[in-house]
This record gives sequence, C-alpha cells and structure tokens, in this order.
Amino acid sequence: MNLFLKTFRLIGIDKNYEIKFIKGLNVISGPTSTGKTTIFELIDYAFGSKSHKSYIEVGSKCTDVELEFEIKGKLYRIKRTLFKFDLPILVEVFNEGEGKFDILGTYFERSKDYNKTLSAFLLSKLGLDGIKVANQNFSFRDLFKFSYLKQTEIDNEDILSEKNWAVNNKQKAAFEIIFNFYDKLIGELKSQLSIKQDEYKNETIKVNGIQEFLKQSDIENYDTVEKRKKELDLQIKELTKLLNENKEKIKLDSSNSMTDELEENVIKKKKDRNLILAEIADQKQYIQKLITLSNQYSNDLEKIDAAIMGVREINKYDFKLCPNCLQPLSMHKNSLNCMLCDNSMENLAEQVIELKNEKRNINKKKNELEKHINHSMSVREELVKKNELLTKQINQDERVLSDLTDAYVNPYLQEISLINLSLGKLYSENDELDNSLRFIKELNRLLLVLKQKQDELEDLKTQIEEQKEMNDKSDIISKLNIKFNEILEAFHFPKLSNAYIDPKNYLPYIRGRRYNDLGSLGAVTLLTVAYYLSILEKASSREINSNHLNLLMIDTPSKNLGVSSKTAEFQDEEIFKSMIAYFVELDSKMSDEIQLIVINNGYPDTLPAKNIIKEFSSDGNSGLIDDI
Repeated sequence: MNLFLKTFRLIGIDKNYEIKFIKGLNVISGPTSTGKTTIFELIDYAFGSKSHKSYIEVGSKCTDVELEFEIKGKLYRIKRTLFKFDLPILVEVFNEGEGKFDILGTYFERSKDYNKTLSAFLLSKLGLDGIKVANQNFSFRDLFKFSYLKQTEIDNEDILSEKNWAVNNKQKAAFEIIFNFYDKLIGELKSQLSIKQDEYKNETIKVNGIQEFLKQSDIENYDTVEKRKKELDLQIKELTKLLNENKEKIKLDSSNSMTDELEENVIKKKKDRNLILAEIADQKQYIQKLITLSNQYSNDLEKIDAAIMGVREINKYDFKLCPNCLQPLSMHKNSLNCMLCDNSMENLAEQVIELKNEKRNINKKKNELEKHINHSMSVREELVKKNELLTKQINQDERVLSDLTDAYVNPYLQEISLINLSLGKLYSENDELDNSLRFIKELNRLLLVLKQKQDELEDLKTQIEEQKEMNDKSDIISKLNIKFNEILEAFHFPKLSNAYIDPKNYLPYIRGRRYNDLGSLGAVTLLTVAYYLSILEKASSREINSNHLNLLMIDTPSKNLGVSSKTAEFQDEEIFKSMIAYFVELDSKMSDEIQLIVINNGYPDTLPAKNIIKEFSSDGNSGLIDDI
C-alpha cells in the first residue's frame, strides 16, 4: 500500500481522543453532530489543507491533531496545531531500533521555498516530488483528491473542476499520473533525480562536518556523554546538599532572638504588602469601570442636549412647504400629524419637558457616581500610602538583619567558599556536555535525514525504471469501464445502461448522458461513489503499476438515497444496502491492497462487526469528544 492510515488522535487538554484504523473496510457510524465528519476533515487538515472549521467542542478540549500513517511501509507521524493554521507542521519518523518516533523536521502548509512544504515531503516519500503540471508544482493535494470523497462533494456535479481550467488541468494530470500514462512524468522525475542527488551530497557534507567536530572535541558518543552528565548531576546534588547544610549551620550559630524576631516581622510585612498590592490592583480596575460608566452618562447627556436643541431650532422656522413632500403646508391642515415625522406638532413641548426630566435624572446619577469615584480614589490613595510605608519598614528591617548577620564571622564560610568553587567547575563542565549533546542530537537528526534522502533517491530511481514502460491509456480506460459497470450493477443502479468513463475528459457517463446532466442527485451520488471506487480498485490491483494512494475515504454514501432522495427510483433502501454489501465484498478480496474508510448515519445489519471501528451515540456520552 502506498498510504495506510493507522491512528487518528486529538491531543486534549485533559485527555486524548483516538481512533485506530485497520486495513480494508473501516466504518464509523452514528447520528449527526457526533463528530464523524470532523474526523475526515481533520485528517485532511493534517495532510495539509489550508484550515479547518471552528469546531466549538474541539476548540475547548483539544490543542493539536496527530496522524500516524505508513507510506510504502514506513511509519510517520504528523502533528499540527489546531486553529492556528500558519504554524509549522511537525513530522516524525518511527525508529524501529529504539521503538520511538524521531523528529524529521518541520514543514508548512505553504511556503515560498517549495522544499519546506508538507506537500513536498509527502510526495518525496511517494517518489513523485518535483513534478510540474502547467508550470505549477504538482501537489499532494491533487493526488489526495482521488482519495477523499467529501460529504459536500458526493453529489458534486463538477468532479474535476471543469469550471476552473487551471485546477481541472492539474486534476486531469493527477488522473494520468495515478494510472501512469502521463507523458511528461518520466522527464520530470529524471530532472528531480539530479536535484535529489545534490541534496544528498549537501546533507553528507553537513554530517561529515559535525562528525569531524565531535572527533576533534574528543567527544565519544551520546551514551558516554549522557553517562558523564548523570555523574555530574549526582555530584552537583551532593555538593548542593552539603552547601545548604553549612548555610543552615551558619544560620543556627548566628541566630538570636533579635534576628529571629526581625525575620518573622519581615515575612509578615511582605505578606501584608502582597495583600495591599492585590487590593490596589482591584481598586484600580473598579475605578476604571466607574469612570467608563460616567463617560456613558456624559454621552447620554450630550445626546439629550442635541435632541432639545433640535426641537428648539426647528421651531425657529416658519415653513410654507413641507420639508418631506414639498407640498404646501395648507394641504396638511386636515392631518393630525406631520407627514415628515408622523408626530403631533402639539406634542413638541411635552417632548422637550420629558427630555429635560431625563437629563435631570442622568445628571443626578452622574453626580452621585462622581462622588463615589472620588471616594474610591481616596481609598486607593490610602492603600498606596500603606504600601509605601510597609515597603520602607521592610527595607529598614532587612538592612538591620543584614548588619546583624554580617557582623558574625562563621567558621563555615571558608568551607562554603570551597564548595561554591567546586560547584562552579561542575556547572561549567555540565554546560560543555549540554553543548556536546546538542551536537550529537543534531548529528543523529542529520543521519536520519541523510537516510531518508538516500531512500528517496532509491525510490526515485525505481520509479524512473517503472515509468519507462508507461501503461496503455486505452487499456486502462477499458478496464476502468468494465469495473465502473460492475460496481453500478452491484449497486442496483436503476435502468443501468451505456455506463463508461470518457477517455478525453475522464468523466463518467451513463444512459448516453454525462453524470451532471441526469437531473437526479441520487444518480450523481451513486455514479460519483462508483467512479471513485473504480479508480481505487483498478489502481490498487496488482495487474497495474499505479501511483494511487490505495486509500479512499467516503463521507455519507447514503446521501440522496433512500428516504432522503427526491427521486422515486432512488428511494429504495436496497440500493444503500447493496452499496455496503459491495464494500464488504471488496474488503474480502482486497483488504491487503486497499483501505476504505466510510462514515455514515447507520449501517445494515449485514455489516460484519470487525469492520465497525467506531460507533457514536446521540446522548453525548459516545462521540468524537465523548465527555461534553
């Protein structure tokens, strides 16, 4: 298998949420809003999509997404921070010798330097790095599109993005690359081979440089340095203990009732000062809130003054024409209200009185509030004075305490001085060892990268050899058409006839019409699932050399089928059951070659229990985030 998903994991604040996948058919079932689609979308995010949705539950419980997966049998792990889309993406590789993951490096979803992108890393492991289509870098995302059938696209009437020429051109090329009849592929791979060889030479130079430095520095290996560090840590711990014992002896010898009392006073006063400082901070925040409220009252008063002024100003004018309709005011005589504002002109005086009453009330509140602000500021000033006085007293007491302690010459001082000298030497040696460890760790990382570069070179050479004999396009399309018809027949597609994949645009047709011209979303859903499945099956079969990921994730294949279908011929529940039956049959035939992961709101009773890897409930106790 080119790609095999092993473990999906959300790193939680309190605990992690994990789903383990198997080879062959995987089914995740449960009602809506239990997190099923979130799993697929965050797998997509881990593999380099630009962003993800604002999941409220995930955001409150989790910080990162982790994805463990194999590429051509080698185990890797991606860790990407949630909700912060521009941060680097950590990539690790499993070290079988030590049984743990080692850091390979960090990559980005997008970067001016193509080699720093996650897409470049993934394609390099697949032996497809550096390919260009229409002067654009071929992306892992272009390849992944044929492995992820989203719920929002399962009835998509634009499978290969024909409305967007640039995207369509890359997706058609991806189809050809998958089935190994893209005519420019071998040239692109040979060009990339030269680049990879230069990269390998540069990494070799770095490794040799660090190895030479460690040799000149007389540093043996990681284990030796780590052993010496442990010895140093033990010596430092023992000397520190002895130092503290001697300091305690000095304290006991030099202590008297006066110093003890002073120390207790200083500690108490410092606690009191901390309490006062907390009160000052609270009071400051409280005053700020009061001032904000006062400003609001001022704004309200300004609005009322403006309203009163407006009434007065408009009464200065004697209008002959209505400002609203420009008709003579005589035409309004039979109207009780002004046509402009719909208010009785006789009520203007009453409105002014109401506004003035409201102004008086707000003024009264504002005056009371300002008195309270002044009082609160006085309280704060008193607290500040208390703090200053306490600080002054603490400083005086500490000076007296220092004078009393310094006046006593203790016989342990010389021993303490020698211990400090020894500790200084040990710390210095420890720092040197830390630097050595950093170099050794970097060397180990570079050796790991070098091994990866070497593997990439070998994979690329193998890929070039395999591409020398490209698959025959007409033969591939013919085999795809046979498989496409087999799947639709197994799905019990109503009135099945003349189904094929066009060799020019690689799009599905049925009944003599293109898939998006059928007028039924149920038909589009069945055709789309069959289309993706036929590509997976033929590309993953051992009879064809292909670049498919051997993975297909389908989100809600029952969409537009059964009771949710608006077309009578697709309302038969047997259609969905036959689809699941086909998945099960495919699992029995190709479980070692493919991975099919299906999300749906339920499944037929005939689905084997071994294929149900996760089942969520609607009660909130069993979902992706199962304790909300």
